Amino acid sequence: MKPAAALWRATAAVPGARLLLALLSAMFLLRLLTLGSYPLMDTSEARYGEIARVMLTTGNWITPQEFPGTPFWAKPPLYAWLSAAAMQVLGVNEFALRLPSLLCALVVVLLSANWAAALQARRGTAAAPWAGLIAAALLFTGLGFFAAAGAVMTDPALAACTTAMLAAFHAVVLRGSRTTAWRYGFFVAIGLGMLAKGPVVLLYGGLPIALWTLWQRRLGAVWTALPWVSGTVLAALLSVPWYVAAERATPGFVNYFLLGEHVMRFLKPGWRGDLYGTAHAEPLGMIWVYFAGALGVQALLAGGAAVAGARARTDGGPDRPPADGTQSYLLLAVLVPVAFFSFAGNIIWTYVLPVLGPLAVLMADFLAARMGVPAWRRALAATLGTSAAALLILMVLVVPDHFTAHSSASLVAQWRARQQAAPGPLVYVGIKAPASLRFYSGGTVPAEPDRARALSAIAPGHDGYVAVAPFLIPELVSYAAALQRPLAVEVVAQNKDMAIAWVHAPH
Repeated sequence: MKPAAALWRATAAVPGARLLLALLSAMFLLRLLTLGSYPLMDTSEARYGEIARVMLTTGNWITPQEFPGTPFWAKPPLYAWLSAAAMQVLGVNEFALRLPSLLCALVVVLLSANWAAALQARRGTAAAPWAGLIAAALLFTGLGFFAAAGAVMTDPALAACTTAMLAAFHAVVLRGSRTTAWRYGFFVAIGLGMLAKGPVVLLYGGLPIALWTLWQRRLGAVWTALPWVSGTVLAALLSVPWYVAAERATPGFVNYFLLGEHVMRFLKPGWRGDLYGTAHAEPLGMIWVYFAGALGVQALLAGGAAVAGARARTDGGPDRPPADGTQSYLLLAVLVPVAFFSFAGNIIWTYVLPVLGPLAVLMADFLAARMGVPAWRRALAATLGTSAAALLILMVLVVPDHFTAHSSASLVAQWRARQQAAPGPLVYVGIKAPASLRFYSGGTVPAEPDRARALSAIAPGHDGYVAVAPFLIPELVSYAAALQRPLAVEVVAQNKDMAIAWVHAPH
C-alpha cells in the first residue's frame, strides 16, 4: 500500500487535490452518519438483517436461518457473520447491521485508490495523487456504490473480495510485485469470496483474468507468478470447511446452492425453484440499464472518457495509453461480468456492484492524466459535484420517508406504545410475516394464514392486534363484525405495505 500512503502525503502539494479530499471525506461522513437514520426496508434488506439477528440470538453460526429452525440456503454466511458480530458489539440496531457494508465498501475504495495511484506512479507521472483521489471520489459519489455501502446485503463483501482478487493479480502479474501479501492475498480473496456469495466470485475475477491471460498469451508468466498450488489450498482451507459443515447440518444445501442459485437462476428465466421469493424475469440486456443507473450522472462522464480513450488509442498521439496490458485488463474486469449477465433474465441491480471498483480505476487512470486540460477538469468537477448534491438530497429528503413507508419499524413502535393502555398480542394474517416485522418485534409475531384462527383468541375482555396488508382491512372489518361474537377492528398504525389493527369486543 505504499502508493496509497504517498498519495495522502502528496495531496497538500497538488493544486485542487484538497477539494477532492474534502469531498471524499464529506461523502464518507454522510454515509457513516446516516447508517442508522432509516429503518430496514422489506424485503431483501430486512430479510438479511433478520437472518443476522436470528444467528445472533440462536448462536447458530453455521446455518443462516430466516426463522429459528428454518435454514436459508440462498447465500453463504459471510454477510450474516459480519452483521451478527457487529450487533454483538454495538447492539441490535440498523447502524450495527449496516456497518460491515460500509467497511467492505471502504476496502474497495482503498484498493481502487491504491491501484489507480500505483498505475500513474509506475509510469513516472506526477498524476498519482490525482488518480487515487479521483478513483475514491468516483466510488463514494456513485449512486449504486453509495447505496450499497449503507445497506444490509451480500454484495459489498463480494465486491471487496473481487476487487482484492483483481488488484492482487494486477500487482503480481502486471507490476511484478513479489510481496507475499499480494501473492497470497489473491487466494485469500477467492476463499472469502466463496463465503461471501459463492462461486460467482470466479465470474467477476477469474473469468476476466482467464480471458486476459489467453488474449495476452501470458499463460506461462501467470503460472509462475502466483503460488497456485499452495494458494489454492489456502483458499480451500478458508471456505470448504464451512460448506462441509453446512451440508452436514442441513442436507441438500450444496445441491440447491450450487445448482439452483448458480445455474438455474441465470439460465432459466422465471425459474420456479427459488425457495425464498419470486425469480426475476427481466428483459435480456437489462443489466446495462442497471449498470448505467448505478453510475448515475457518472455514466455521462464514463461515456465521454470511453470515446476519447478509443480515439487516443487509434490515432497514436501523445495521449495513447501505454501498451502494458493494463487497459485491456481493466476493460475485461468491467465488461465481462456485465456482458455475461446480458444473457440472464433473473438479475437485480446489485450484480453490477463488483465491477465498479475496476471501472473507477480505469476512469481515474484516464482522467488523472488530463487534469491539465480545463474541459476534463470541469467535467470531473461538475460530475462529482452533481452526484454529491443528488446523494445529499436523497439521504435527507427521500430515503428516510421511502424506507419508513416500506418497513414495519414505526408500526411495531406504535403497537408497543399502545400496549400500555390496551395490552394484547400481535398476529400477522398471512403465510409469512414480513422480515421487518419479525426483526423489529424480536421474532415475537407469529404468522397465521387463516383469519378465523388469527381472531379466535380475541374474545370479550381479551383484546389483540393483527397485522395485514392495508387493502385487506375492509374485508377483515366485515368478517369480524359478522362473527357470532362480533369484534370491532380499528386501524391504529399504517404505512403503504401494512396496517396494524386493534381487534376488540365492541363497547
